[in-house]
Amino acid sequence: MELTLLLLSLAPLILLLVISIFALKDPSPIAKNLPPGSLGWPIFGETLEFLFGKPEKILGEKTVVLCGPDGHKYLFSNEQKIFTSFLPHSMQKLFLSYQAAAPIEISREAESKIIRSPGFLKPEALVRYLGKMDSITRKQMQAYWEGKDEVKAFPLAKTLTLSLACRFFLGSDDPERIARLVSNFDDVTLGMHSIPLSFPGTTFYRANKAAAAICD
Repeated sequence: MELTLLLLSLAPLILLLVISIFALKDPSPIAKNLPPGSLGWPIFGETLEFLFGKPEKILGEKTVVLCGPDGHKYLFSNEQKIFTSFLPHSMQKLFLSYQAAAPIEISREAESKIIRSPGFLKPEALVRYLGKMDSITRKQMQAYWEGKDEVKAFPLAKTLTLSLACRFFLGSDDPERIARLVSNFDDVTLGMHSIPLSFPGTTFYRANKAAAAICD
């Protein structure tokens, strides 16, 4: 009995030690030209310090934070030159993509052309949708906004956006289906910025279930 209790008490310490060893082990033998700074605690990195300092590792990913107009200008003016798009592990798993970056670089101009290429997104096509969009918006405002002492604008705006998307992309006006989509999208959004540990009770586990429900 005493031996069992001792082993149970040591199990979390052994597990933490094993996780730390794997987390600190660099899979690439080639030295990387990374900015100076500590990567913080194993697994968690400097996620907690993000609120109070300048972290270099968040949710298991090496991170550099650029703030202010100069930082943003430097970032976006060097896109596809010294910066490329990157997806954290949580997003890769949720969206069933195991590539951190796209294998083919696409410029902003080409990306915009791809987005605008479908006929239903052209200006002359969008004009035909304005009447229905206005009708759905008015119904949402009357049902959830008018006569209310307090309005929570953010969740209602999400509901309106998904209502429009369901109507024009899925051809559905079912309020129950829209409510389920809103709930599932909320879970997926939270899971995109969480540690990708998928077991019951975690944010990422709920996000995985929500993503599967959306696909179904």
